[in-house]
Amino acid sequence: MPQKPSNPKIRLVALDLDGTSLDSSGRLRDSTKRAVAEARARGVPVVVVTGRHHVLTRPLHAEFELDTPAICCNGTYVYDFATETPVLGEPMEKDAARRMIALCRRHGVHALLYVRDAMTFEVSTPHLDGLQAWAASFPEPMRPRLVKVNSFEATIAAAPLVWKVVVNSDDDDALAAWHAEAETLAGFNIESSWTNRWDVMIAGASKGPRLLEWAATRGVAPEEILAFGDNLNDVSMIASVGWGVAMGNAAEGLKQVADEVIGTNDGDDIAATMARFLA
Repeated sequence: MPQKPSNPKIRLVALDLDGTSLDSSGRLRDSTKRAVAEARARGVPVVVVTGRHHVLTRPLHAEFELDTPAICCNGTYVYDFATETPVLGEPMEKDAARRMIALCRRHGVHALLYVRDAMTFEVSTPHLDGLQAWAASFPEPMRPRLVKVNSFEATIAAAPLVWKVVVNSDDDDALAAWHAEAETLAGFNIESSWTNRWDVMIAGASKGPRLLEWAATRGVAPEEILAFGDNLNDVSMIASVGWGVAMGNAAEGLKQVADEVIGTNDGDDIAATMARFLA
């Protein structure tokens, strides 16, 4: 494989959120926000590429003051906040969602079900408690929808569509057993998004392919994209762009495919790297 140029012409910047743009306190760093504003002033668009549902992405997208859509649920779909519509992507078949929920029940692991405009859950966890407290800090039009439901099966039946299932557990053995069986099922792409969390999408859904698909609609080639990420669900994105950057706090598997490893998400290295490429 030919070596990449170390200073490619960048026409698009892609930013992951959790563990990357967000610091360890869950906040966007001022330096990153300034770098995004400077990129846009130079005519270089910035796009958020995240594992989050669009309802959980919306407040951060607004804080960045972006006018681009957001690539959500690890590339399952692209959401245009200007029109409140998904513009690219494929939802999960409802029968597939039912099979995955049934597998979670057999192994006793927690699940989140992402439907058209809400994240739904049956049992709260400390992680969800924190998300709900964060969501409640926003005014109603901006507030992410996290909804407790009595039955995932009933929710799937009533939902216009299902985006993905998120599976987690503090029981490592139960989670490992679930994952071993889930990997044998056809029709799914399963990616690690945190130390004890797996994201389940339809087969083929991943950040890299969706980013390149959307970029092509803007006339941007893969080699013209600068991307930042921190976890294994970022591998397809970081490996497929002109310059892929892993954070210093990134999973080792991501660092191995990155073109560069910078400082952690608690520093100002994203801004410094963007300035280097966009000068």
